[in-house]
Amino acid sequence: MKLFSEINCTYYNITEKILRQKTVTKEEIRRIIGKNGFSETVLFLEPELIGKSNIGLLSEKNGIYSSILEKEPHIPLSTMEKRWLCTILNDKKSSLFLDKEQKAELYELLGAGSLYDSSAFSFFDRYKDGDDFENEDYINHFRNILRSMHEKILIKISFHTRKSQRITHYYLPERIEYSSKNDKFRVHVIRYNKSHPVERGVINLSQINSTELTEIVPVDSLSDAPPKRTIVIRVKNERNAINRFMMEFAELERISEFDDDTKECIVTMKYEAMDETEILIRILSFGPVVEVLEPEDFREKIAQRIRNQRQLSLSEDSVR
Repeated sequence: MKLFSEINCTYYNITEKILRQKTVTKEEIRRIIGKNGFSETVLFLEPELIGKSNIGLLSEKNGIYSSILEKEPHIPLSTMEKRWLCTILNDKKSSLFLDKEQKAELYELLGAGSLYDSSAFSFFDRYKDGDDFENEDYINHFRNILRSMHEKILIKISFHTRKSQRITHYYLPERIEYSSKNDKFRVHVIRYNKSHPVERGVINLSQINSTELTEIVPVDSLSDAPPKRTIVIRVKNERNAINRFMMEFAELERISEFDDDTKECIVTMKYEAMDETEILIRILSFGPVVEVLEPEDFREKIAQRIRNQRQLSLSEDSVR
């Protein structure tokens, strides 16, 4: 049973932002939708607000739109949403952002119980050596990195590589990523030599031994990051594959085009080169409901993985 839709909730929140404006132009409406929605939201929501299927919340005069409501709109939280927020508070990762006292206050304000706890899930495609999100040192490192990133100041990080080599440098964090498959956080950084940028890199938070905030505000920065790679995929409308695919790759930049005739979705996605192996494995997990259209070298890597798996299965059968 579907409790609520994050897509519809996004549409409601965008509509509320638009209606809170005294007057807006078509261009401003598109900007608000683009900033707060998904890549394809403007295709669906704009016609509902100002197009032929106008739902009647905006009136138009000389190209200027205004709300027909007498008061500013307000979307109260439902009991289900409050219980969902309590469930999020129970997630171990919430300790990275909130301390125990803050979580207790939020619980009291929400006044609702959780929908479920972690014991309700059994992950068959996740590694079991995930990060310890409730470790005090881990929490301090995470928050220091987050502060460094927001305030754009250098941070001294000391960590061990997989080969047990200890490395200590000054860094400027660019972004923090979470991998659901690995159940780990990693931080993309720029390494600095004094105040000069040297190179980009990635550090797993679980490998960090110490972090020390500085007051150094770097003047110089590296040029733009290397361009991301692009992949085009056809997703069939079978076994709820399109919705599952969009949720699986929600963190990636993508453009989706749905074909009403074939009932298939063509998705163009961009990803970091270093993540290619993980992206490949995640795509393979969807089986025959997805097909990589381009680039050709990625198609060949998919085909080679399938051939290797088939050969391994044949070898196991012959042993039996």
